[in-house]
Amino acid sequence: MKPFTLLLLTSFLMACNAASTADTNTSASGQANTPPPMEASSNTLQLNQGFSAERLARIDDVMAKYIAQNKLAGTSTLVARNGEVVHLSTLGYRDREAKLPMTEDTIFRIYSMTKPITAVAALTLWEQGLFHMNDPIEKYLPELANLKVYVSGSGEDLVVEDAKSKIRIIDLFMHTAGFSYGFTGSEVDKMYRELFARSADADAITMLKNLSALPLNHQPGTQWHYGVNTDIIGFLVERISGQKLGDYMQTHIFEPLNMQDTSFFVAPEKAARFSQVYGAGDKGQTVLLDQEPLGDFMSDPLIHNGGGGLTSTIGDYFRFSQMLLNGGELDGKRILGRKTVEYLTSNHLPENLIPFAPDASGEGYALAMSVTVDEELVKFMSSTGNYGWGGAASTYFRIDPSEKIIMISMAQFMPNGFHAYHDDFRNLMYQALVD
Repeated sequence: MKPFTLLLLTSFLMACNAASTADTNTSASGQANTPPPMEASSNTLQLNQGFSAERLARIDDVMAKYIAQNKLAGTSTLVARNGEVVHLSTLGYRDREAKLPMTEDTIFRIYSMTKPITAVAALTLWEQGLFHMNDPIEKYLPELANLKVYVSGSGEDLVVEDAKSKIRIIDLFMHTAGFSYGFTGSEVDKMYRELFARSADADAITMLKNLSALPLNHQPGTQWHYGVNTDIIGFLVERISGQKLGDYMQTHIFEPLNMQDTSFFVAPEKAARFSQVYGAGDKGQTVLLDQEPLGDFMSDPLIHNGGGGLTSTIGDYFRFSQMLLNGGELDGKRILGRKTVEYLTSNHLPENLIPFAPDASGEGYALAMSVTVDEELVKFMSSTGNYGWGGAASTYFRIDPSEKIIMISMAQFMPNGFHAYHDDFRNLMYQALVD
């Protein structure tokens, strides 16, 4: 198992990316409440669910350029509206060196796209009255009681103060608790890096105790600061349910939604479908990473990290997304109530903290993902209420409830945002909507 600091790097790098094409576009029809199988070629589509087939073809044109320019080894993209897949394409390679093509069932490291799934797992417990959003987290995780807040200094000259309020569970969902990830130059983040460097074999209880020894980045509830918050929500799910996070997700999310390839590690019989992960070489070219965050994902990790530890396929994540768009239900299996999904996907940040980040104009923050609060300020085509998130290795999803649209793109290149392919994908999807 790789050091926990690498695990957190994976969670931190978010969305707020000589090649050839492999499989052709695919799509299929289905009922609004039942995501369809993914076999038929999207080349047969003309005008479907308000999308122009000709305009949708531009997605492949642009993705192919990223691959031909040696920026990405391969991509997988999906667009669905009203429960019907209108575009599904796999281009390039899941393993470029072995010449293994990208396929519809390729398994990806989804990293911080784990966060919405962890949020759903927690909300299944919330619906049962097993915790309240305003509860202090120390009520369930006493390891996190009596936390201090950084004021100034370092080392022996470190100055801290008492937290003026308890960290509430809602603060974890919104990243307003004060926890960090250790990737800025601040004194707090230096302490995070030192801690994670010596925590490679820590279990959940040990990690919680280690985190409690660090000062918070700010007073709880006063700032938005991306940190180990959803990781801690995963520990909360384990503490309340008495199960390891992946086991709880398997019973309450993956099995009901028929997400057969989503897990915290890849089973040996599925290893051939697992994508390689790439990064930028010294000349900016795409190269195979010789040491990937979180290790090889081929064995069950000691910590099931709710902030960034899952692997999945584009088909599985589509089923999860369709459940959300349907208001919590898919194929007759209800995961959450309709009002719970509305709560999950609504902005919860106060006005003074919007946008949640300087580069996120028009974006508020829901539970473990961003949500558009003003489409006129967003620098992409969008709709107010559009929500989603991304992962460190260039995975991305957004759901547009007003248009009944799901968009998902998968690649395996770190860090996310190095190539803006998902920005292109988002605009290419919207420009194809003509009705």
